[in-house]
Amino acid sequence: MKFFTVFIAVISLTACGARSSDEQLVRELVTNVENAAEDRDTSDVLAHVADDYEDANGLDKSQLQNFLRGWFLAHPKVELMVSVESLEFPADGLAQAEISITSLSLSDPERVRLKVEFRRIAGEWRVSRADRLTG
Repeated sequence: MKFFTVFIAVISLTACGARSSDEQLVRELVTNVENAAEDRDTSDVLAHVADDYEDANGLDKSQLQNFLRGWFLAHPKVELMVSVESLEFPADGLAQAEISITSLSLSDPERVRLKVEFRRIAGEWRVSRADRLTG
């Protein structure tokens, strides 16, 4: 669940254009990724991930794909509540967010906070890194 939550948070952003437009698009991406995860659609989730994605758990995009397939098989129903707690654009083509993800499963509820980094690639935002925040 922890890796999945990190991934969903990481994938929850994409954008292009001015900062206000970037923020709108990133927030829309968060919603799109949340919906894809709840639909258990690995391909749709991964469409928002950079090819060179990596995280503190040592997962690259291919390993993330395998993890998601297994996680979706083990969880026939996925309900998430995703909240963007902060969103900044420290440089052109770079976004950083803190995202809170809560699994609404009765059998395994969990809340995690992630620090997610996004890069604009070919005009679209992609998740390039997602790490769990402690504390």
